[in-house]
Formats: sequence, C-alpha cells, structure tokens
Amino acid sequence: MSNETLIEAENVSKKFCLDLKQSLVYGMHDIGRELLGRKHNDTLREKEFWAVENISFEVRRGECLGLIGHNGAGKSTLLKMLNGLIRPDKGRITMKGRIGALIELGTGFNPVLTGRENIYNNGAVLGFTRKEIDKKIFIYCRIFRNRKILRHTCTEL
Repeated sequence: MSNETLIEAENVSKKFCLDLKQSLVYGMHDIGRELLGRKHNDTLREKEFWAVENISFEVRRGECLGLIGHNGAGKSTLLKMLNGLIRPDKGRITMKGRIGALIELGTGFNPVLTGRENIYNNGAVLGFTRKEIDKKIFIYCRIFRNRKILRHTCTEL
C-alpha cells in the first residue's frame, strides 16, 4: 500500500462572528482588503471567536479520519473546510483525489422518494455520476432485502 498523503491540513484556523450584521461588515471589509492585495487580519475582532484554531494532521492512503468532540468543538467546521465549502482564515489544506461528506446537507432518506430515487439523489450529493451509481446499485439492492422499499416511498409502505 502506498504511503501517499491524500489529505494534509497545516495550522488551519477558522473564525466566526457571533453577530450577523457585524459579520457582514467584517466580510465586506475582508473582501476589500483582498481586492487591494492586503494581508488578512489574523487577530480576533469584536464578537469573533475561533471555531477551529491551529489544527494540523495528515491522512495517508488507506487511513481513516474520525473527528470526536463536544458540541461546538469545530468538527463540522473542519469538515466543511476539508470539503471546500468554506475557506480557512489561516493555514493550508491540500487534498488529492475526490472527497464527499454528508455534512448538514439534509442527506439521508427522503420519505417522499422511492428507495431507488434516494440512492441516486444521495449518490449525486456525493459527486457520483449516474453511470457510476448504475454500476454499484446492485450493492444497494442487496441491502434492501424487501424490494418493495426500492419501488415505493416510505409513505406508501
């Protein structure tokens, strides 16, 4: 097995603001600074806090990453940064290959869709093409021993 590093996070930090209006003001200010080529401000401003601060790790081929922590520890924030949904304020994330995570995307089974429709829907969220899902759908069909689940919505069962 290769020792290739697939995910590398170096001193990654992300800050948020507790006040929405102030957050928008800070955001506009930061965009202006970026457009002018000025450096980002690494210090916390009024009503800001570090959701993730100075996190470093790497994941090699064949390894798994598990995030454990109490509510508000920054697990979802870190996963969002790894998936490219939000950018870190400090540090660097390097990714090789494709990544998909079920983070607060409303994934799971939708009761108004059939089992088959749910499989295609969730596969699309994870970035799979219809052709890729077609190749693997037999695996999911084995999971649903009751074939009725694949053909009907949960409300029809």
